Amino acid sequence: MKFKRVDAPLILVVIVLAAILSIVLAVVWHQWLFWLVTVLLLICLGLYLNASWRGKEQIIDEAIKYLHLSSDAQVLDLGTDQGNVLVKLAKRLAIPGHATGVEIGIKSDQSNKSLAHAKASLQNAAMADRASVQAADILNLPFKDHQFDGILIWMTLHKVKPTINRARAVQEAARTLKSDGTLAIIDFKHFDEYQKILAGLGFHDITVHQCGVNGWWGGPWLSTKILLAKRF
Repeated sequence: MKFKRVDAPLILVVIVLAAILSIVLAVVWHQWLFWLVTVLLLICLGLYLNASWRGKEQIIDEAIKYLHLSSDAQVLDLGTDQGNVLVKLAKRLAIPGHATGVEIGIKSDQSNKSLAHAKASLQNAAMADRASVQAADILNLPFKDHQFDGILIWMTLHKVKPTINRARAVQEAARTLKSDGTLAIIDFKHFDEYQKILAGLGFHDITVHQCGVNGWWGGPWLSTKILLAKRF
């Protein structure tokens, strides 16, 4: 059985350690309240694993459907990381359709590893003929105006700081999107900010979709949403 990668494993470790501590306190102090805390932590653990192992795949598939890509579309996966989203996009296309993945990490060993993983994912899925991956600055994308039919940004923008840089990143994505294209942002915060920026850029059709339990990273307080934006 192939081991499933867990997103942000440090958070998972914190939940597990908190649950263990709660069990120890419940046994030592004989307090039912700690057993209740343990149960709640285990529920959070289950929700987190569901989002990381199963839920995110369904959410990404749903967002890709919203893009309504034709087989010859040009599509951008902004913040490609391991290349899983890029492979999903490429499978929707046929030559001359092309999916471009961008790793936005600063130049580092981790960034290089992500690029290597993404390229390996394309090779393993036999999608290298209709997809490619590269490193780029999210604040200054190396693409032409109105180049892409669809853009998908998975859990990337919340990492961009400060606020002015996030605004610049959204502006760059919008610049490279065709006038009749669709932008999909999957994240768990800053949606009011994204909507305001996009409205100022002339996007008139902006909707936010709740992803439900599948997008709960431990609970409803960290809930995934999909923002879809079109100019017309």
